[in-house]
Amino acid sequence: MRRKLDSSLLEDKSFISEDTSVKSLTACMNRIYRRVQTGGLSPEAMRELKPDAEFVADRFRIDEESAVLLAAILEKSGTNNQVDDEDLAMYLGCTNIEFIRFHEKLRDMEKAGIIRYLGGRCNHRCYSVTNETLKAVESNGNFIPVKMSGLSTEEVFTRFRKYFDSFRNDTIDCERLLEELDTLVRFNDHLSFCRKALDSALYNDCTDTERRMFYYLCHRFVTHGDTSVTLDILTNFTEFMEDDECLKRHFTHEKMSLQKAGLVSFANEDGFVDINSLSLSDQVKAEFFTDVEAAPEESAKYRDIIRADSIDAKELFYNKAEGEQVDRLASLLDEHNFKEVQNRLSASGMRRGFNAIFYGSPGTGKTASVYELARQTGRDIFLVDVTKLKSKWVGDSEKSVRMVFKIYRRMCRKCPKAPIMLFNEADAIFSRRIENVEQSVDQMNNAIQNIILEEMENLEGILIATTNLLSNLDPAFERRFIFKIEFKMPEKGSRAKIWKSMVPSLSEGDAEALAGKFAFSGGNIENIARKSTVEYILSGNEPTLSLLETYCKEESMVRNDNRNRIGF
Repeated sequence: MRRKLDSSLLEDKSFISEDTSVKSLTACMNRIYRRVQTGGLSPEAMRELKPDAEFVADRFRIDEESAVLLAAILEKSGTNNQVDDEDLAMYLGCTNIEFIRFHEKLRDMEKAGIIRYLGGRCNHRCYSVTNETLKAVESNGNFIPVKMSGLSTEEVFTRFRKYFDSFRNDTIDCERLLEELDTLVRFNDHLSFCRKALDSALYNDCTDTERRMFYYLCHRFVTHGDTSVTLDILTNFTEFMEDDECLKRHFTHEKMSLQKAGLVSFANEDGFVDINSLSLSDQVKAEFFTDVEAAPEESAKYRDIIRADSIDAKELFYNKAEGEQVDRLASLLDEHNFKEVQNRLSASGMRRGFNAIFYGSPGTGKTASVYELARQTGRDIFLVDVTKLKSKWVGDSEKSVRMVFKIYRRMCRKCPKAPIMLFNEADAIFSRRIENVEQSVDQMNNAIQNIILEEMENLEGILIATTNLLSNLDPAFERRFIFKIEFKMPEKGSRAKIWKSMVPSLSEGDAEALAGKFAFSGGNIENIARKSTVEYILSGNEPTLSLLETYCKEESMVRNDNRNRIGF
């Protein structure tokens, strides 16, 4: 356990003092803390510290007494000690009753994002400084706050998404997660959602864990259109000493306060109750989200959003022709160029949308190129799951396809940048229409294709389709793609670069030798690189050229024997 530093130990120690004429946040706040810690906040101390307090107050846009409080909170934030109201009262040299007049100053600094409320013990509130405050002190610059109040409901749920992402990535724990969510709700009580939450049993009867679960259900409903979440996922928000299995049992027996208050209910799919999943109650859906446009509930079934900032950079190597075409498309998708081109097309009475198709052999980097374009241009990917578009029920497939484009239009309106709508392996749905229809399934396929053709005509965003089999594409679809980029098998020079990228231990000569001997796609080379990595993990030996050639021969045999090629 980390040893706590007792500040009283500083009294008998000395440190090289800073020049009192130095004006920096660290120097001023240190002088304030030492002076008040020694003698309290007397009128004499305030007169003595006025230049330092004014300097700090100006940088943080607070008054001088708040600057004195901030110095103490900053000092205590550097240890495991929690600074609460009683600690601050002792620091100032006043009683707890006298300290009440400072409560509003602390609330103002909390609301401004200068300090963070950490909960409390024995009716005392505990505080620490925020990362933005620490950055200002470290850089000796002006405090730049993260706006916490006066947000719109859309902005609140954007923050929800970021906090839940941070929790999923283990950058904040469940206690800190709830602190941030509670702060957002408290400071934005002008919003219907926040008022409803504050006035509900959520803040009166429910536990902290239940509150986290409820906010996660709200986040999934508004941001992703999810109608339910499994208990297995929701128990990720329990605290360290809570028994997950016991909590699940309480939910299945409807003993939790969230259920008793009518805030959540069991999921209901096609009339069947699922006691292993929870949903927001109909009342919550009707009353809590009046000032925010929630994602259509159907959207959760048909799409997956891949955030641009979650895509890892990947070095891709192209032959000259497709490299130039991909670069041209990347330039178009740059937001400034994209908006300008759209405006000019509108002025000329032309369609504003852009449809592109990437076609070629499996493993040549078609899908990887879409991901890299999205990452470079900061555009999310709206990945359409083609398998979920077709239904055995008459009329459902057509509704599904229309819903997909409806969701995408909404995303284009709401997102700062139009996402890329990706139909991967599109020949499954963009195939040739059947002329002499005899079966209902053929009629359904033609109806789906007619809807897609119509939607492509009216598209105002970006649609990219990938396919291994361009010959299967209906001519009507082909005409609607303004960009058609063929991804050919990589030439020898490109193959050598791919080899060197995938297997860094290879020399330039060995990479060129393998590239010359085996006419592989990038996907084939990646398979071999993964196999050699497994071998290295098991044996600890770097792959030799001889071993790689063996793997190449095995990959060649697979290619020759496998008629149903799988894309990469």
